[in-house]
Amino acid sequence: MMMPMLPATASPASASARRSVSLTHENHPSLVDRWLVASQSLVLGLWFGAMVFFSAAVAPSAFGVLPTRQLAGTMVNSVLGKLEWWGVVCGLLLIGIQIGMVIRARAFTTWVGRLSIGLPVAMTLAAAVSKFVVSRELAAIRAKLGPLLESLPLDDPTRLTFATWHQYSVWLMGFSILAAAALIVLNQVWLNPARPGGGVSEDNT
Repeated sequence: MMMPMLPATASPASASARRSVSLTHENHPSLVDRWLVASQSLVLGLWFGAMVFFSAAVAPSAFGVLPTRQLAGTMVNSVLGKLEWWGVVCGLLLIGIQIGMVIRARAFTTWVGRLSIGLPVAMTLAAAVSKFVVSRELAAIRAKLGPLLESLPLDDPTRLTFATWHQYSVWLMGFSILAAAALIVLNQVWLNPARPGGGVSEDNT
């Protein structure tokens, strides 16, 4: 008499092996993922590096080496104007890249997804405000007074106004640097598909 055949069951070892292969395949980044990560790293790195270099090297060196503060201010203002345009362009590119990364990570409805898109939006707005509002006000005061600006008393209303607008410029730059650093950490820890376990599911809010 023949015994009935029982259905074959996979051993724990083989099930574990298949699960390991499945996880490896899921965590393996696609060509689109790699392109997004490379583009994000390039754009954000260039923008972040330019802001840090300007704040830590260009501006202090100009005021420390050039013979007059007016000449140093003219040089710094020229470089800052280019950096602001650079920020607007990089910001728009970065917003698009971040949206793509968030969609690929299925994290559009999570706090990680919202923050990783909100940060470059805020940075781009900061660059635009700095360019079209703050720098424009500073340039108008410089054009009106020229070299006389430095000879005004420290409590002169015009000089105080100039100092206030200059402080706004510093704050906007500082905010963008901090936001860029936070975005780098956010992408490396949560959204980078090349990292083992990278990516955030919409279920994880």
